[in-house]
Amino acid sequence: MFQPGTAASGKPESTSLKRVVFASFAGSTIEWYDFTVFSASSALVFNRLFFTSFSPTVGLLLALLTYAIGYLARPLGGVIFGHFGDRLGRKPVLIITFMMMGGATIIMGLLPTFEQVGVAAPIVLTILRITQGIALGGEYGGAALLVSETCPADKRGLYSSSTLVGLAAGTMLGTIVFGLFRTMPQDEFFSWGWRMPFLLSIVLVVIGLWIRMRIDETPEFLKVEKSHKVSKLPIAEVLKHDLKRVLLVCAARSGETMQFNIVAVFGLRYVTHNLGVPPSVYLSAMSLSSFLSIFIMPLSGALSDRIGRKPVGLLAGIASLVFGAAYLPLVTTGSTLLISLAVILMLAISAGIGNALPSAYFPELFKPEVRYTAVSLGYQLGTVAGGLTPAISTLLYLHFGIDAIAAYLAVAGLLVIMAFFLLPETLPRGSRSGF
Repeated sequence: MFQPGTAASGKPESTSLKRVVFASFAGSTIEWYDFTVFSASSALVFNRLFFTSFSPTVGLLLALLTYAIGYLARPLGGVIFGHFGDRLGRKPVLIITFMMMGGATIIMGLLPTFEQVGVAAPIVLTILRITQGIALGGEYGGAALLVSETCPADKRGLYSSSTLVGLAAGTMLGTIVFGLFRTMPQDEFFSWGWRMPFLLSIVLVVIGLWIRMRIDETPEFLKVEKSHKVSKLPIAEVLKHDLKRVLLVCAARSGETMQFNIVAVFGLRYVTHNLGVPPSVYLSAMSLSSFLSIFIMPLSGALSDRIGRKPVGLLAGIASLVFGAAYLPLVTTGSTLLISLAVILMLAISAGIGNALPSAYFPELFKPEVRYTAVSLGYQLGTVAGGLTPAISTLLYLHFGIDAIAAYLAVAGLLVIMAFFLLPETLPRGSRSGF
């Protein structure tokens, strides 16, 4: 476990720490830009271009299942890259995952459609989506540890929030870019415009690689390496000694990602196709939510440094339950203002508070010898439920109506509350900071 109240680097405000925080933020931003562009395309593009031989409903479900496959692959990526991250170091793994994610995204922008090459198109799209999922499965744990194992313990919540602030920034950037191209004339957009958000990733990948090549290995891993405590098989140790905590981390992330994907994917499809709301309205609300959460996450992370991790986690759970109950009543009004409010409550406030914690809290739950594997496994297992959510919620809606989606949101909120209630506090009172 971390020693509270000490700076891992010895120089909390050093140029090295600032570089690490920026590297974690920038890398996560680029990775989530890629992921967001794919998410929006799954809801609005792929069923028309890659699954055209099926009925519209089946084509949509297949597109959403392709989206889900990326999430199903993430635990595998967490185990694979967690193993090497615990044995070889955080930095080399982060460079590899970044190249995989960026390369897959760029190739997606060059893919021929079903009309051009037939069934090969959705097959290659699915393979690239799996590659994305494996890469992102190994990315988060390393990005979180990069900061949490370098920064001072009494500011770990604040500094470590940079990892998932990158998620918000990447989501915002991806949504803005996709939204701008979506305003093109429909024929042009479906002909070539949809490719441009993917291809623009080339610039971001070059920048991201340059940033990550310049960072140092974390002090915590160097200590493990120097003391010859490197685990031979981290996953075996995690399953033997830390399974309960891994499952609680999984539950916390399951609830959050279920709600996120109902709002970001199912909600986008629902308001545009069932309520006749222009996609730009919902995409703009998502962009604004991401922008607001860039500020909410560091504030919530700093709050966790002051009052502890559990209270902030429970606050996130309560917000997800309350705002989850309000989401559909607000959305189904069809009002632009109320739809925007619903998205902001869910993606900016509820998710913003919840996403402030994982990069500081989850690493504190596990010893450094197996931390990359444990954090990655628990976090990425939790995202599987979220990845399946757009397809599940579409089926629930088709068979049981909108009330089933409301029940889904409630279950997700309760799951978050239960997980944070059962997880232990990791921040002793004596090490809590002031503002």
